Amino acid sequence: MKVLVIQQKMIGDVLTCSMLCEMIKNKHPEYEVHYLVNSNTQPVVTNNPFIDKLVLFTPDFRKNKLKLILFLFHIRKEKYDVVIDAYGKLESNLITLFSGAKTKISYTKAYNKFLYTNPINPLQGTSSNLGLAIENRQQLLSPLDIYHDFKVLPKIYLDANENKKAITLLQKNSLDTRKKIIMVSIIGSSKNKTYPLTYMSKVIDCINKQTNCNLLFNYIPNQLADAQIVYDNCAESTKKQIYFNVLGKNLREFIAIMNQCDYIIGNDGGAINMAKALNKPSFIIFSPWIEKKVWATFEDGLYHQSVHLKDYLPKLFEGKTTAFLKKNSIDLYQHFKPELLTEALQQYLIKLNKTDISNYKLSESVIINDKPKISALIITKNEELNIKAVIENLSFVDEIIVVDSFSTDGTIEKLSEFKNITTIQREFKNFANQRNFALQQATYKWVLFIDADERITNKLKTEIINTINNPTDAVAFMFKRIFFFKKKRIRFSGFQTDTTYRLFKKNKVKYIEDKIVHEMPIVNGESEILKNNMLHFCFDSTAHYKAKMEFYAGLKALELFKKGKKPSAFHFYLRPIYKFIVNYFFRLGFLDGKEGLIICYLSAYGVNYRYKELKKLIG
Repeated sequence: MKVLVIQQKMIGDVLTCSMLCEMIKNKHPEYEVHYLVNSNTQPVVTNNPFIDKLVLFTPDFRKNKLKLILFLFHIRKEKYDVVIDAYGKLESNLITLFSGAKTKISYTKAYNKFLYTNPINPLQGTSSNLGLAIENRQQLLSPLDIYHDFKVLPKIYLDANENKKAITLLQKNSLDTRKKIIMVSIIGSSKNKTYPLTYMSKVIDCINKQTNCNLLFNYIPNQLADAQIVYDNCAESTKKQIYFNVLGKNLREFIAIMNQCDYIIGNDGGAINMAKALNKPSFIIFSPWIEKKVWATFEDGLYHQSVHLKDYLPKLFEGKTTAFLKKNSIDLYQHFKPELLTEALQQYLIKLNKTDISNYKLSESVIINDKPKISALIITKNEELNIKAVIENLSFVDEIIVVDSFSTDGTIEKLSEFKNITTIQREFKNFANQRNFALQQATYKWVLFIDADERITNKLKTEIINTINNPTDAVAFMFKRIFFFKKKRIRFSGFQTDTTYRLFKKNKVKYIEDKIVHEMPIVNGESEILKNNMLHFCFDSTAHYKAKMEFYAGLKALELFKKGKKPSAFHFYLRPIYKFIVNYFFRLGFLDGKEGLIICYLSAYGVNYRYKELKKLIG
């Protein structure tokens, strides 16, 4: 199997996505994994043992259409089986399209659904402190049955010679080796990601006053003028601790210098992400337009901490879109005065100075949320009468995803009334296919499937929560259902032993595609039956029940047709009669009164209708 992972963004994104290569290799060492990145970001993944081949996208490909076309044909010749597009822009769309890969994975976007076989919905929340930037990217591997792994973290691989050269450079610049070394990320990757320069000088003064450490500036040659402004505005006592010109000749040399530092403070960006990959603690100042929950990775209150203007002046952000914040970030930065963050920075430095960080590893900062989360999945078609009640019934879950088969009643309008509900419209092929598709959209490990006419009782809710919080060897759980016909409980008529899989671990279950009606899952592991019952308001009228029987019968006929079955007089007459006798007499349908008679009759009718439909298909 040959896999291509695409990430054409900046250093932080490239480092984050390099974890995907490691996760793939951990599960499938035999897979050949290629990683496509912009050529200027290559140094951060050099020597990565989990990448079989680096594919470099150079600036020439953007400037010269012929070179881009030749590159695309080169991708085609590689014959990739899987492409994981973590970039999701026009360039990577083209690369994915030209790859010819059978499996194409990326984030769900309105314009790319036709291109990717496995579009993935971004997470709304996290199950750890890794941050959305990491968890969202790890989720791209779910179609390959690879799920979140909190042990796989960003890493940079330096060799002994690179470290030795960095140490020599520091010695040549006469750093006081008795003191700690702090790298200060004084300038961001752009103006709207750069804390005001004079404000940064005040921050550096605070660092010096609190620590009296060696201070290295992180900047590149074309940022020299801005770096000089920061330096000139620092206090004279601070300037004595700053080693202004300790710079590497290239990115790898900078990384090696960073590896000799104790921690990093400053603007969010590539330097921060590289430092974390080198097991260095960090204090980050976020731009007003960057979402802290996305990039505040590994925040644990000790080794990693961050500040955002929204933490201090939340009213500035009320009703503002990301586009507005990005456009006005420089003006918003003026409100982010050093006095706002000084106390947080001081407390961070005090705690860190009391902590032995000599053998710190990034893994020490990983915090996994205690509460397991549940994704609820609903398949709908014209469920206007039920949809509101079932959504409200699922208030205890962490995510609700509705896969709708282009309803023509008011189902979609009802769904739009709810916030944080993911609705996907998709053509209905069969139940198994639709359920497998819904499974791919689920964010969390635990999945609860529920039909629009089903309800979870309070006792069952409690049992579900207790079950996932106190795991056993079981990976899937069946629910017993209580049926209602015209709001009357049906105790017999063949329904008294009904159980169905409803709660399970996402990566342990898959529905059998050949069984297109009364679909059954394949469970990879042990199963159990929960004690409490689910309510099933399956039929609100005789006409509704009859229509449902005809719909299921049509699907069953198609299933039989595909198997090459042919109906006979036995199927048209004796099978329906047998069905009625079993349900009405042996399974005590007569004890359900008039409703039992109707149910048993319509069940028999459904059998007859099935074979009539099969005969039509045969012709």
